[in-house]
Amino acid sequence: VHGDQPMNAEVPADVLTSSYITPSDLFYIRHHHPVPFLTSNDSANFSLDIDINVSGDEGAKDAKDAKNKNTFKVTMEDLKKLPKVEVVATLQCSGNRRGDMNSVKRTSGTAWSQGAISTSKWGGARLTDVLKFAGIDDPVALTEQDGVQKHVRFESLDGMRASIHMEKATNPYGDVIVAYEMNDEPLTRDHGYPLRVVVPGYAAVRNVKWLKRIEIATSEAEGAWQQGLNYKTLPPSVTDAKSVNLEKMPSMTEVAVFSGITHIDTEENNLSKTKYKPGKTVMVKAKGWAWSGGGRNIVRVDLTGDGGSSWATANIVEGGDQKFGRAWAWVFWECEVPAVVEKDGTVQLSSKAVDLAFNSQPESVAHAWNVRGLGNNSWHTATRRV
Repeated sequence: VHGDQPMNAEVPADVLTSSYITPSDLFYIRHHHPVPFLTSNDSANFSLDIDINVSGDEGAKDAKDAKNKNTFKVTMEDLKKLPKVEVVATLQCSGNRRGDMNSVKRTSGTAWSQGAISTSKWGGARLTDVLKFAGIDDPVALTEQDGVQKHVRFESLDGMRASIHMEKATNPYGDVIVAYEMNDEPLTRDHGYPLRVVVPGYAAVRNVKWLKRIEIATSEAEGAWQQGLNYKTLPPSVTDAKSVNLEKMPSMTEVAVFSGITHIDTEENNLSKTKYKPGKTVMVKAKGWAWSGGGRNIVRVDLTGDGGSSWATANIVEGGDQKFGRAWAWVFWECEVPAVVEKDGTVQLSSKAVDLAFNSQPESVAHAWNVRGLGNNSWHTATRRV
């Protein structure tokens, strides 16, 4: 637990890969504010507001007036009458492994280890079906209309706002849903009850919890989580955000490729009973996870026990059969690795994943460093004493 007001808690490494679908009560928690409280009456009468008109400057009085007149309310009963879709998707906090970045230079934000990532089976209605129900006849045609970039904005009961490009929202293979279930049960309060949006393959911040409003606009959502500094990866040379024009910096959407080591064991599980001299090579068994954004399948995970001089390729043991280009969830892997005993009596392993586009993880966290500590996808390194 990194904080309890608001709650921010990650999954311990030794638990992270104990189940492919993360139990709801173990799913990592990342809150920006306290969890909204709904009374039983609030829950019974809850509805989702959808603005079916494309808006521009929401500060204009006529735009506000139009918004009030053209807001369509969708009840939970309405949503559950739409075709139900289930999507197994991994969500990862954009600051996962920020703690490693702090070893290079201090960043801003929660010092997560590797546990701000989890996977669930989400159930709900496709966002395109919800938009059609609200009165948008053809969401795809609207995306192309006028040649103007459009965005789908989401607003939470806690005031948080974020958005995604219309192209992702309306892609029939993008699998964006308005979810009301998590692992075959109603969403829990910590994870968005009664509704959240699930945007597979994107940074978790776009998967807005406690969803209360959707609107179509010609600009991104306003606020710190979209247009502000919070989720913008600045160049490594920038230590003062005031020195750059944030409007020219894109906010995080589709993410990179990541991996993590969760267990290191010996071939016969007796390493702790034997003393090994520094420089000796021993065989160890490792387990872990890998995931890539944008639905890009993981094609390989490589491990080294000698700093990159040699590599062993892991066996993907779970999650390797996902659809082409729609691999929204992580994979689990296992690998036997020759590792050199260090002077302090430890072995040190590093992992790097390769995705469908043959993107790979950079070796050094120093090369990934940014002042907000976002998107650390450098090699993951773990040690064990022998």
